[in-house]
Amino acid sequence: MTQNLSPDKKRPLILCIEDEEELRRDLCDELSEAGYDVLEASGGKQALQLLATSRPDLILCDISMPEMSGYEVLKAVQEKEQDYANIPFVFLSALADSREVIEGKRQGADDYLIKPIDYDLLLITIHARLRQISRIQSQHLAMNTIDAALLSRRYSLTPTEARVAIALTEGKQLAQIAKDFAIARTTIAFHMRNIFQKTGTNRQAELVTLLLSGSKGLKR
Repeated sequence: MTQNLSPDKKRPLILCIEDEEELRRDLCDELSEAGYDVLEASGGKQALQLLATSRPDLILCDISMPEMSGYEVLKAVQEKEQDYANIPFVFLSALADSREVIEGKRQGADDYLIKPIDYDLLLITIHARLRQISRIQSQHLAMNTIDAALLSRRYSLTPTEARVAIALTEGKQLAQIAKDFAIARTTIAFHMRNIFQKTGTNRQAELVTLLLSGSKGLKR
């Protein structure tokens, strides 16, 4: 799958973090052929050096690496300023253990791909994530600020739950919301469970889509 970009449109930039040189080279070649610009890093420390001067549109990251694990890289990215914390993050792993998938999701990863990499699935996953981010950003720019009180009344949310939900529509990650609200991530996770239950949603993307699609009746 290739990107259909107009001549004046910026090519999406992907940061690929993989310590296995041959696999990293193959990943970067596939991404380049699909129409992406690519930054490559052999480990977490090199990736963080690249992030000091570049902002990719998506990050692919191996979990098991010698210097820093993928989990540590994800945490470091989440602790950067908000613009970086919003970057879609996709884990790569040779382990198909469901516990690893759950742990990655719990820490804020957007997707999880198993090695050996299915390149068609890889490209579809990247395309879907970038399209989702673009759609959310476009909807957010087109809408006025959601009124927290109206949101609370419609879904019976507490004031804090409404604030968390609004922050999600603004593209903020859970780590950034916890930092902004000066509360623990476990507390944010508790609020998220309540919000999902009250809105009848199961995933963050589904929740944001629901709120943005129904924003007309929630504007100030």
